[in-house]
Amino acid sequence: MFRKFLLACFMSLFLAAPASAETKPVKIGDMCAYTAFASECAYYRKGWEQAVREINAKGGLLGHPVEVISRDHGDTPQQGVLVATDLVEREKVDVLAGTVLANVTNAIANYTGNKKFPLVTLWNTLPASDGKQNDDMFSIMSTESQSMAAADFAATLKAKKWATIAPNFAYGHTSVELFKNRLKKLRPDVEFVTERWPTVNKIDADNEVAALEQAEPDAIFSTLFASDLSAFVRAGNRRNLFDHKIVLGQEMGERIYTRVIGKELKGAWYAAGDPSPYAKDPQSTFFADYRKQFGDDPQMYTYAGYLLYKFIFAAVEKAGSTAPDKISKALEEVEIPTPMGKISMNPQNHRSNFGVWIGRLQPTKDGADLVDWEYKDAGPYLGSAVAGK
Repeated sequence: MFRKFLLACFMSLFLAAPASAETKPVKIGDMCAYTAFASECAYYRKGWEQAVREINAKGGLLGHPVEVISRDHGDTPQQGVLVATDLVEREKVDVLAGTVLANVTNAIANYTGNKKFPLVTLWNTLPASDGKQNDDMFSIMSTESQSMAAADFAATLKAKKWATIAPNFAYGHTSVELFKNRLKKLRPDVEFVTERWPTVNKIDADNEVAALEQAEPDAIFSTLFASDLSAFVRAGNRRNLFDHKIVLGQEMGERIYTRVIGKELKGAWYAAGDPSPYAKDPQSTFFADYRKQFGDDPQMYTYAGYLLYKFIFAAVEKAGSTAPDKISKALEEVEIPTPMGKISMNPQNHRSNFGVWIGRLQPTKDGADLVDWEYKDAGPYLGSAVAGK
């Protein structure tokens, strides 16, 4: 009898093992600057949370639920690498996702590249003309998708004398270089009268406004963001900098900014950002679901977060595995249907063709709306960047 009991126990354990394996989750290590850039990362989180809800409601990936372990990666490269290392080595995640600051992203990419571990980032601020950062890093948004689209738009405006103001780090310098080179090609009559490089998050807005006044531009190209952007707008308003001028803000059209300072805008403002209303797609439930849950329209970082996770899900399904090398290979091949058309990764530089909406900012009593907009797919800009055009 005792032998039968032991045999029964053994068989029950043996049969239970596959069930346990089947419920082992596909683990994604999420990272963002949830403290340093709380607004942007909060919108990003809403996007990926929606994607995870959708996939788990359909049974997960390869029969496994999706689990996300989310961490604040801080605002220094050292912090970012420590967080990424912990997620990979201790938490045993299958893929890393997110990151928002250029210096942190690049440091994490060096770590994951050496380990040949898949990393899908929100941004890649390095020039696409340099090609892939490594074989296992992929990015949803790129500097080219915004700066070159902005230059195309600027070429349609009457302004000839341009000034630029951008944060003094990689993203700012790459943005201005791309904008200037493309605009000069499209409009050889344009001249750039000054460049301003405030320290990120430490702008002396009154000093920057005074310097721009002295240069007397017809138009200003800005890639400022977060508190630097708000401070610049308000300092410019105090000194009437924007009166009778064109301002083209690379990030000013995002709802996190238009709600805060949109109604304060003076002059003629144009921007890349969040259009009103979004494009509609009868095949997609994302927009309706988002409005139902949050009572608001989506924001660019929200859609980027949603799209980033959709790429990961599609890659795991295509690979039929969570093996790192198979996920990385699949990321080069998958296409994601969206309201803006199919989004895929450029195989030469691992940036997606997710583009931007660009148009005119119309102040309202509650902020500003991006109107008269058009969606600019990033694909042609990434191809041009690779070709050196």
